[in-house]
Amino acid sequence: MQLLQLANFVLDNLLQSRIGFIIFFHCWQRNESLKFYQQFVNPIHRHLVYNQFVHMRGVQNWTDLELKYLDHSQPTLAIYVDFQCQQARDLLKEASLEKLYNQHYHWLIHGNQSEFEFYDFFAPFNISIDADVSYVKEDLMASNSSVRYSLYDVYNNGKIIGGQLNMTGSYEAACDLKGCERVKYLSSLLKRSRYGNREQLTDVVLRVATVVTQRPLTWSDDMLIQFLSQENDTHIDSLARFGFHLTLILRDLLHCKMKFIFSDSWSKSDVVGGSVGAVVDQTADLTATPSLATEGRLKYLSAIIETGFFRSVCIFRTPHNAGLRGDVFLQPFSPTVWYLFGGVLSLIGFLLWVTFYMECKRMCRRWRLDYLPSILSTFLISFGAACIQSSALIPRSTGGRLIYFALFLISFIMYNYYTSVVVSSLLSSPVKSKIKTMQQLAESPLTVGLEPLPFTKSYLNYSRLPEIHLFIKRKIETQTKNPELWLPAEEGVLRVRDNPGYVYVFETSSGYAYVERYFTAQQICDLNEVLFRPEQLFYTHLHRNSTYKELFRLRLLRVLETGVYRKQRSYWVHMKLHCVAQNFVITVGMEYVAPLLLMLVCAYILVILILAIELAWQRCFTSRRTYHE
Repeated sequence: MQLLQLANFVLDNLLQSRIGFIIFFHCWQRNESLKFYQQFVNPIHRHLVYNQFVHMRGVQNWTDLELKYLDHSQPTLAIYVDFQCQQARDLLKEASLEKLYNQHYHWLIHGNQSEFEFYDFFAPFNISIDADVSYVKEDLMASNSSVRYSLYDVYNNGKIIGGQLNMTGSYEAACDLKGCERVKYLSSLLKRSRYGNREQLTDVVLRVATVVTQRPLTWSDDMLIQFLSQENDTHIDSLARFGFHLTLILRDLLHCKMKFIFSDSWSKSDVVGGSVGAVVDQTADLTATPSLATEGRLKYLSAIIETGFFRSVCIFRTPHNAGLRGDVFLQPFSPTVWYLFGGVLSLIGFLLWVTFYMECKRMCRRWRLDYLPSILSTFLISFGAACIQSSALIPRSTGGRLIYFALFLISFIMYNYYTSVVVSSLLSSPVKSKIKTMQQLAESPLTVGLEPLPFTKSYLNYSRLPEIHLFIKRKIETQTKNPELWLPAEEGVLRVRDNPGYVYVFETSSGYAYVERYFTAQQICDLNEVLFRPEQLFYTHLHRNSTYKELFRLRLLRVLETGVYRKQRSYWVHMKLHCVAQNFVITVGMEYVAPLLLMLVCAYILVILILAIELAWQRCFTSRRTYHE
């Protein structure tokens, strides 16, 4: 064995792979190891590599190989194995049992056996698609100082799901005492990245966990697949079907086959049961249905890409007895403005009385009125002008008419601003409920119904929020015997439409389709929404130690970048209701008009009461005068 040339080849390989740590498993003589080490740390090499040597002859048992020899904190550790040593085969078998052929270890297996012999030995091993394993075949050249090394890339698309060992020639390098030079490329392997060469999974059958909530699991697999593949009625099991169609796109990109594992829920608890539990216990390789990335799940799973959005809301129409809105007629101005405006009108009323008094007492006869108006009359003229009402009494002097002009000018400006604000308020959306949070909803007298979804029931059982506990106590526990507490989405939405004040809790991706179908444009704008739970993102999950993690992430990113994901999401998931107020005529309801009618009735009652008091006073005064006469 030409150890000096081998040292140069290993250094060249580590330099190309950008790895600075390596452990050597060998069976060389002491003097051979010394020569190799001296060549390996030769100052002519600019690449500094930390190294460790393990002599295999003294090792009888390779159990706990990773714990005893490969424990490290580096992104990747290089491992050199001399395949010609007797203990090498046992070491490689133990590495297969411990699943060490993955992206965290850069294996260099060196020998002079043919690639066919190595293939037959390595074929049964548990080697993954992200494995970084290279078989280095040594061939002596005519020159004694030069050695040719042929490097083969070794991986498997998935041994336990039908994958076959793949062994592809990469390049040949000629190494002498000074260095190495590549003399021949055996394939186009180096033109692409590692996953660019391994993106075709034609020989495996991926196990995919899929959730179906709107169809019974007693159906055959073909019937369930046919249901998920349909493109009509997007509101039925929309999240499951959205994830299923994205998975079909991934299947086409990978050119693989898939076996779907169906369940009726995401999980029974956080990580047990359902589709999530199937990935956690590694009976499934991938979840087709997006799921939440909770703290407990991330201990076992990895969220590779965002593939959904979760939003549950409570919708209801404002009850008819929600309260009168008389304040809309006072909203255009603040209290300070109202007080100032009233003070200005009072001042002008007083100035008008002074004007009429001066005209009657101090001016010439032709400017005088037939009588002197009382100060109450001038105040009435002033406040009438604010309501754009004219007056039969007009000052005849120039100063008095200027006062009139100022009065009507300020009244005109204030009136136009006031009416524009009031009209815009009345023609905007009708009365909205003051219920904005779950706590306010729980404390309200409104009746509640819920869509029977697994994750809604799970959230009610496991949420730690105090407002949800209050909601359960007041709205759920009081209706335990009510068969209409859990209603299908279509029936619940219709009840919201027909019964103002009825609250229905549903998931927006499916429920909004029924709202758009059964509600008019005006009714959609009238709806009140309360967020049932914090908005959260959905992710596609794999097991934390899955070997397909990086490959799937790259493929799904490609789907995201090309716009395919956005097209699918806009088709399957409804996240927002569109309120277009210009499409309908809004009528002003009694909640606005009733305060005006009430004010009018109160004013007439007050007028009649004052009139009665005046008549009684006049009668009493007349009787006394007659008695004295």
